[in-house]
Amino acid sequence: MSFISLDSSTAKFLIQDKLLHFLAFAVITFFAYASNFKIKRIFLFLILILYGLSIEVIQNSLEYRTFELYDLLYDIIGVFVGYMSWKYLKKFYPDY
Repeated sequence: MSFISLDSSTAKFLIQDKLLHFLAFAVITFFAYASNFKIKRIFLFLILILYGLSIEVIQNSLEYRTFELYDLLYDIIGVFVGYMSWKYLKKFYPDY
């Protein structure tokens, strides 16, 4: 999904695009933390942000895609919300 071509008619759905960035990274982050990787939380947080950045950098090298700072911003917000959602749920299900 990160590397598919977008034509001008698809560009009308920028709000949905940002929402998809946010939701994708929130879900990825939530399940990454829920899987209990044996690395520090801050490193996992940074890895997920670097993943979003790397996708944008790769897209910039493709002739039919561009680097979009707002995509990266919504990726980062998604990482934060995914982490906070996991942390909130952890209060109710500490063994999860």
